[in-house]
Amino acid sequence: MCDERLWQLTQPLLNDIKLQPISLPMEDSIDGIVSALAALLPDEPICLLGFSMGGYLASAFAVKYPARIKQLMVVSNAAMGLMENEIAQRKQALNWVLKQGYHGIPKKKAIAMLGERNKKSDFLIELIQSMDASLGESVLVQQLSSSLERPTLWPALSTLPIDCCFCIGEEDVLLPDDICEQLQHYSNVSCHSVKHCGHMIPLEQPVWFAQKIQAFFCFS
Repeated sequence: MCDERLWQLTQPLLNDIKLQPISLPMEDSIDGIVSALAALLPDEPICLLGFSMGGYLASAFAVKYPARIKQLMVVSNAAMGLMENEIAQRKQALNWVLKQGYHGIPKKKAIAMLGERNKKSDFLIELIQSMDASLGESVLVQQLSSSLERPTLWPALSTLPIDCCFCIGEEDVLLPDDICEQLQHYSNVSCHSVKHCGHMIPLEQPVWFAQKIQAFFCFS
């Protein structure tokens, strides 16, 4: 539930690198979204970066269209399938929204997305809520429903001739604590974690993030 404002603190730090945000297509499955992205993205190999759900979709795109990817960076996501309890929670949230309507992300939920040092940042909290409000109920329902069925993509990614870089916030409550250790078993995968950061890496740690983007896409 983010828009191009997610990148506003990172882009000014990237020198000659220009991020080109893409809105996620409104399809009802991961495969449908990936196919729609195939019509939007260039045919020639590109450097693809995805945040959160967009990170999973970027990984799925790379698996389906490896010849169209030069390098892949996944941020605040680990290209994993959902646990059964997560699926149940998302279905419950989806049913609630469908019955009761959606009135925006609660402040408590926005705060939970941030690392401890940033939980009192009115700027970040209000930005998360504002991006969410701009997208609204229809996008939330689409994102929840389309992303329930998704396999773990590590085995497929590990077979591709593509360098993959994962960036993880150490205080991200949406990811396992040992996720970097799990990912680094794969020879074409690197994983970097950043301290004092939750889920919103591009907003919480833009300097660190910009350095990782430049190092990976320019010199790997």
